[in-house]
Amino acid sequence: PKFANFLEKWQLELVNFESKEDSDEQDEMDSVDNGVDSGDKDPPSDKILTSKTISEWCQLVLDEPKAPALRNLLNAFRDACQFGLNSNSLSMQRLQSTEVFYQIISFVLSKTDNIFRALLEISDDDKGKLMNQRNGKKWQDIEPLIKSYLRNSLDLISQLTDNQILTYVLTRLRTSAVYFSAYPSTSRRLLKMLVRLWASGDQNLSLSSFLMIREVASLLPDCLDFCLTKTYNAYLSSSKIVDNRNIENIDFILNCLVELYSLDIQKAGERAVISVGQLSAILRQASKTKGKEDLLKIDNWQYINCINLWVRFICVNYKDCHNLHLLFSSVVQIIRGVAHLLPGMRYLPLRLKLAQMLNELSNCSQMFFPVPSLIFGSLEFRETPQKEQTEKGKTHFSSILKVPRNMLKSRDFQEQCVLSAIEVLSAHFFQWSYHVSFPEVATIPLILLKRLQEQTTIESLRRPLKRMIDQVSENRDFVQRKREVVSFSPNDASSVESFLQEEEMNGGASFTQFYASVAKSRQSRGTFVCLMNSAVIFFRSTSLMASNIWNIWHAVCSQGENWCRGRC
Repeated sequence: PKFANFLEKWQLELVNFESKEDSDEQDEMDSVDNGVDSGDKDPPSDKILTSKTISEWCQLVLDEPKAPALRNLLNAFRDACQFGLNSNSLSMQRLQSTEVFYQIISFVLSKTDNIFRALLEISDDDKGKLMNQRNGKKWQDIEPLIKSYLRNSLDLISQLTDNQILTYVLTRLRTSAVYFSAYPSTSRRLLKMLVRLWASGDQNLSLSSFLMIREVASLLPDCLDFCLTKTYNAYLSSSKIVDNRNIENIDFILNCLVELYSLDIQKAGERAVISVGQLSAILRQASKTKGKEDLLKIDNWQYINCINLWVRFICVNYKDCHNLHLLFSSVVQIIRGVAHLLPGMRYLPLRLKLAQMLNELSNCSQMFFPVPSLIFGSLEFRETPQKEQTEKGKTHFSSILKVPRNMLKSRDFQEQCVLSAIEVLSAHFFQWSYHVSFPEVATIPLILLKRLQEQTTIESLRRPLKRMIDQVSENRDFVQRKREVVSFSPNDASSVESFLQEEEMNGGASFTQFYASVAKSRQSRGTFVCLMNSAVIFFRSTSLMASNIWNIWHAVCSQGENWCRGRC
């Protein structure tokens, strides 16, 4: 889709930049291996590396990090990282078996970070102290060792194809991100690999890759632009096609990208303005011509997922950054414009997604949007004869934007329409269920819900509709009774804000329990399945969620370590 054309100038710049980067990278890491080998007066280049030899070296290094065994071990690590590149190479012949390979990899990745810290005489995990050592004599003394370790680690990542061991390697290597930050071009090479693995679709590998991407980007602000461009391009490529197999992965990548963009809101805001401006231009052109080609630029997953990206970004950062208000208004206009341009029942899945985006924006800003109008404009039923109620298979609204014509008369489609609409509407009503204006908010939707209940003849749909109507009516009456006993003016903002605040904290209204049951039913039906999106999207602001991510990461690390031990 053409809305991604604005990235072309960045990509052209990257081509020129990367050519320079490759030469810088060579200069930055040249003579690495020579520097390591030269420290050993009797390098065992022709010796076969056995498990016993590696064990002895490991013990010597643990007892005395400054021992020559460290150089021997890092040379062995270099050979192990090249394992499989050329089966006839000297490096391959030096390794006695694959068990030796796993033994070397496991020890070096798990212990090298602490060994380097010991050589630099830094006892704690203070990254600031470590970064301040870069120009000191202690750093210069072991710099050849550090460079060798980093370069060979990159070679290892580039050659591995097993996702489980890749996850283990990245998990262990994450503690060494501070060393990568000392070499910007090497960090960019690492980021290229990490972005590719992050978008691979493997859940554990994606998580490990993301955590390291975030670590490198945090430590090296100069690489942040490069990181944002690469991850954004990866997201666009991954979101072209959405189906039931990749929807979880796309949602995870989306929330990771929001997390990265939130590291520097000013830079991210500039990129968001460019992207949203391109989205607006495409929408204006489609609204003007109504041509098939122009409409297809909007009626596609890449366009909708791009809108969703900026919606999530705004929701996470809106309260902390007042500079997002203009972007907020532009995104709302795009959402409403797309809904206006693509009406009809066939586009109900798309309109439900747009309504959910408005719900999220409304929740973060406490602004009211007429969400029901996006739904009821396309939600209507006409009685269909029994013989025409075709059954063409399951309809999954989460993975489609437009319903095929042959599905419109299927019972499954009608059920999905009503149940999905109830989910989105209940979220809308729940947000305003304790607000003083709820009776007015609910008046017209109640009329339309009752009309919809009268139109459908399917009993399994009439029951949830009636329950929804009863709950909204009950909450309307509840707020109305509370409102009748207060004396403040609607213009009294502080009194309006504190209205029913105690009841809201206690969850006293019955609509709260109703919404909880709808959310539980939604999860059981798998309508919006996402295993980690809540944890990632609030990673930067919620300590509990951050702890959960850390626990997942630690579990992955433990699994990988046990996996490696099983092969030694």
